[in-house]
Amino acid sequence: MLPDHVLESPGFQQRLPPLRALEVFAAAARHGTFSRAAKELFITQSAVSRQIQQLEEHLGVVLFVRHKTGLRLTPEAEALLPVVDNAFSRLTTMCNSLRSASQVLTLRMPPTLATRWFLPLLPSLRLVMPDVDVRVTTYDAWEPRFEDSDIDAAIIHGRGDWKEVESIALMAERLTPVCSPELAKRLSQPSDLKNLPLLHCIPVHGWGRWLEAAGVSNVAAHRGQTFDTLDLALSAATRGQGVALGDLNLVRESLNDGVLVAPFEQELHQGIGYYLIYPPARAQLPKIRTLREWLLAAVE
Repeated sequence: MLPDHVLESPGFQQRLPPLRALEVFAAAARHGTFSRAAKELFITQSAVSRQIQQLEEHLGVVLFVRHKTGLRLTPEAEALLPVVDNAFSRLTTMCNSLRSASQVLTLRMPPTLATRWFLPLLPSLRLVMPDVDVRVTTYDAWEPRFEDSDIDAAIIHGRGDWKEVESIALMAERLTPVCSPELAKRLSQPSDLKNLPLLHCIPVHGWGRWLEAAGVSNVAAHRGQTFDTLDLALSAATRGQGVALGDLNLVRESLNDGVLVAPFEQELHQGIGYYLIYPPARAQLPKIRTLREWLLAAVE
């Protein structure tokens, strides 16, 4: 937005004709009479006449020649009319586009977070944003770049050190082994993991550090099955195919339902978590403010 001192400066005002007068001019040129233009614009005929007079004084030219059957455009008016029509058409198109964009929220996040954490919460987001179409997209590895995409905001996994975006900490990652109730019966202490397959996801991380934090040295951290997403590893764990290292934030529903069990209290904290990020220029958009407030309330 231009500063007030620029908008109020004589030079700025002299360069821009009165927009209302231009609108009236276009209506009068289109209809050929002031009376029909007044009817379209829901103003009086004298108001139309005053707006045309104001525009003529601003431009220093005569725009209409009055005759018995109506108005005839002067050469100056004929040159001005297509420019005015084009400008108002472009303004209308842009405003409609902005209005439509404000009614859509496109949110990107990791697939496992979307499936196991966000999806159960989505109905409550729709309640606080009933007029906004919430669209969720997922990614396997995405850098926080908004310039070349239609993404409004993202929830991303990391340390919160991204540049040129605003980042809001949502929840810290809390890694611990999870497995089916049947396999959990075979785990009385962390060292018992040597007897069961370990389930990994790409990128492989966590198992070696968790085992070290738990004081376990007799388990090969990299053995077992590897999947390309954490969600697949957790699904395999649910089916009794091994033990996955799951984030307690993402498996809470499965733990509550009893399809997964966390047999040990030991958690691994690596200084990593989930963050809401968006470009600073979008911080005051109503849909971004609502999303931010809702997410912060959800993680509490």
